[in-house]
Amino acid sequence: MPYLPISKKISRVYLLGAATLLICYALMFKATILVTENKNSMHRLVITAPHHFNHYEQGKTGTIKIDPILTIYDNFERLPLQIQRRITPSWTGIQSYHFEDESEFAVFGKQISTPYGKVNVFAVENIDAIEWSDSMFILLEGAVFFTGLILFIISAGFITKLARRISSPFVQLAEQLQKECITDFSELKVTGTSSKELEQIRNAINDYRIKISQSIAREQAFTRYVSHELRTPMTVIKGTLSILKRQKLPAIEKQTLRIKTAIDEMEQLTNTFLLLARNDELAAEPFLITEDYINNQITEISHLLDANQTQFSLQLQHDVEIQAHATLFNAILKNLLINAINCTYQGTVSLFIDKNQLNVIDTGVGLDNKPRSYEGFGIGLTIVKDICNKYQWQFSLENNETQGCIASVKFH
Repeated sequence: MPYLPISKKISRVYLLGAATLLICYALMFKATILVTENKNSMHRLVITAPHHFNHYEQGKTGTIKIDPILTIYDNFERLPLQIQRRITPSWTGIQSYHFEDESEFAVFGKQISTPYGKVNVFAVENIDAIEWSDSMFILLEGAVFFTGLILFIISAGFITKLARRISSPFVQLAEQLQKECITDFSELKVTGTSSKELEQIRNAINDYRIKISQSIAREQAFTRYVSHELRTPMTVIKGTLSILKRQKLPAIEKQTLRIKTAIDEMEQLTNTFLLLARNDELAAEPFLITEDYINNQITEISHLLDANQTQFSLQLQHDVEIQAHATLFNAILKNLLINAINCTYQGTVSLFIDKNQLNVIDTGVGLDNKPRSYEGFGIGLTIVKDICNKYQWQFSLENNETQGCIASVKFH
């Protein structure tokens, strides 16, 4: 679901509110007219009816039609039947009635003195005769609606402009965060009318950017310094090994080989740390994964396979080209294989590679148990995760359904 800009959200809320008010205004206007017509009719009847009741006080009897809209009665039985059903013969007061046939009457009842005694008399006014016609009412409603529509359009333009002005600082902040380089941690700035909340957000983001920049600088400096300090003694050790090799003493030949292997691993680890500390994408040259390359890597860790009595299998149907630095990919491959071998005893470690992903599957102890004579998974998986984050690859490690683990790196 796509997210809407804040200006559109503000406009939608205000326009929805304006439309609701317009509809409520039209309904209230219509109800007001209807109620006003009834109230005016009853008010007029209260004023005029007592004057016409003088006819009965002077001795007249029967139903008297005063004018086309007003009729007075001195006998309840002579009232229209639909009115008789609503009141009683002794009823007095003023009330309007709306009947099923859409007719509407205002009725006024009063007890008066006549030459024949006290009687209840009634005045009935036909409200329909003075109400607006349907065509006139529709015309008035149309005029009201058209006026309201014009006001709605004017307010919509004003609201849209105001929403853009309110959201402008937020838009600027979002665009700066989206466009700026990942290595740019300069202070974010916005122009225009800001708000307290926006300033709090901007200041908080700037504070975090400063802290991130400082942390990255410390990490890079630490990596450079440590790598330099490691390379110096390694160079000395390698020089000493070359001298020892010239002596060709059987007693130290095996030990010099072990030292050389350790030094090579330390050099690879140092190079990996240096590459991870760099800010570029490290993918200037495509890297080709071939079967010979895999076999060379397996040869370097064959002693682990022998020690754990573990078999290795490779599934690589054709050469695979990926955009990654060879040293970093080599670190991923070796760390995953070493981790799988160390967790597997008298089992199998399988490697599957295609253009989309790399899978290392073992038949070892799984994630819930510790490997034999091996404490945890070491720093290797942490390096794998850091490299995957560098290239925005997806790394996962989970138990296999049958036995062991599946380590997966998805390149896309």
